[in-house]
Amino acid sequence: MNNRILETVKKYNMLSVGDTVVAGVSGGADSMLLLHFLISVKELYRLNIIAAHIEHGIRGEESVADARFVKSFCENNGVEFRQLSINAPLEAAEARLSVEEYSRQARYRFFSSIECDRIATAHNMTDNAETLIFRLARGTGLKGACGISPVRDNIIRPLIEIPANEIRDYCDKNNISYRIDTTNFTNDYSRNLIRNEVLPLLNKINSESVKNIDRFIFDVTEDFAFIEGCVQKAYIDSVTDGKIDLTKIKKYDVAVIKRVIIKFFLNYHTEVDRIHLDNILSLLEKQGKTQIKGDIFALSDGSFLRCADFSKQVNEPEYKIQILKISEFNLKNVDFYCDCDKISGNAVVRHRMAGDTIRPAGRNCTKPLKKLFNELKIPQEKRGSVGVVCDDDGVIGVIGYCVDERVRLDSSTKNVLSIKLPLED
Repeated sequence: MNNRILETVKKYNMLSVGDTVVAGVSGGADSMLLLHFLISVKELYRLNIIAAHIEHGIRGEESVADARFVKSFCENNGVEFRQLSINAPLEAAEARLSVEEYSRQARYRFFSSIECDRIATAHNMTDNAETLIFRLARGTGLKGACGISPVRDNIIRPLIEIPANEIRDYCDKNNISYRIDTTNFTNDYSRNLIRNEVLPLLNKINSESVKNIDRFIFDVTEDFAFIEGCVQKAYIDSVTDGKIDLTKIKKYDVAVIKRVIIKFFLNYHTEVDRIHLDNILSLLEKQGKTQIKGDIFALSDGSFLRCADFSKQVNEPEYKIQILKISEFNLKNVDFYCDCDKISGNAVVRHRMAGDTIRPAGRNCTKPLKKLFNELKIPQEKRGSVGVVCDDDGVIGVIGYCVDERVRLDSSTKNVLSIKLPLED
C-alpha cells in the first residue's frame, strides 16, 4: 500500500525534501493511513510532520474520544499534535451555512493557520466519486466534473488513487487502529446518502464503478486543461482595454466564447450563471444591455462587450459659469460655451430627460440625445451624470460634447456663456 501511495506522491510531485507537512487527522481509517504513510517516508523526505485535529462538537463524548485517540497516537510516535475545538452546529447556524460546509471551511482555516509547506488531507478515490455525483446532482459544468484535485496550491492528497474499501481492508489487516464515526451510517448529510445508498447501487451495476468514475474524472481533467489553454489564448486575443472585441471573439467555438465571457466577468467579481450567459451571448449580434445582478450589466455597442456598474453614483459637479465679453473669452480649458445673447429666457444645467433633442452646430440635423450619446460612445452608466444645458425653448448643449446650432458663436457674438467643469484631484 505504501508503494502505491508513494507512486501517487511522486506522480504529482507532492513532497519535497525538508517539507513541513500538516496532516489533517480525524482518527478515521483514511487519515490514520495517511499519518502512517507520512511517518514511513519521514526519513526519506526528512519531513517535519504536524497532525492537526478538529473536534467539531457534534458527537459528544465520542468526538472527544476521537481527539484523545489521535493525540495519544501522536505522543507515542513522536508526531507534533495540534487541536482545535469548535461548536459546528451553532457556528454554522450563525454563519448561515450547512454544518458540512461550515466544518469544511473551519478545517481548512485551521490547517492554513499552521505554518507549513504542505497540507495533506486524506481524500481518497471514493471521496472523489462521491464529489462528482454530488456536484452532478446539484448542477455543475466541466470544471466541477474534474472532482477533487490531487494537488491544489499547497494542499496534497496522497490517497486520492486508493478506494475507501481498500484503505479499510489494509488498516484491518495491518493492525492500523482507527476510530469509526457513527454518524457516517446515517443519511442526514448528502455525502452520507451518496456513500450509503447511491454508490452501493452503482456497484450492483458494475463492481468497478468507483474506479470507472475515477477514470472519467481523470479524462475530464485532461480535457478541461486543454480547453482552458484555448480559452486563455482567445482571452488574450479578444479582450483589450476592459472590453471584449466582438469581431475577434466570434471567430472561436461557442464553448470557448462562453468561457471567455465567464472569465471576463469574474475579473469584475461577477459570477455569470447559465441563464445570464445565454442573455449575454445574444449581445454578440446586437446592441443592448442585459442585467447580471443588481446594478451590474453586460453592455454591447455592436463592436465591443463590456461590464457596466450602474450603482456608482457621480456627485453633482460644481460648474464654474461665467458670462464674458467676446474679447475676454479664451477657448482653453472650457467645457461648454455659447452665444449668451441667443439664449431664450433662463439657462439651466440638468441631466438628460426623455424626449430631449438637439441640433448639433454645423450638422444640419436634429437628433435625440439618446442617439447623440450613442454616436459619442458615452458609456451608458455615465450618461446620467452628463450635464445638459437648456433654456426656455429646449436643449442648447451637452457639456463637454456639443452646442446647439441656434446658440453657436458667430461673427456677431458679443457675449459668451462659458461653463467649466471642476478639475479632478
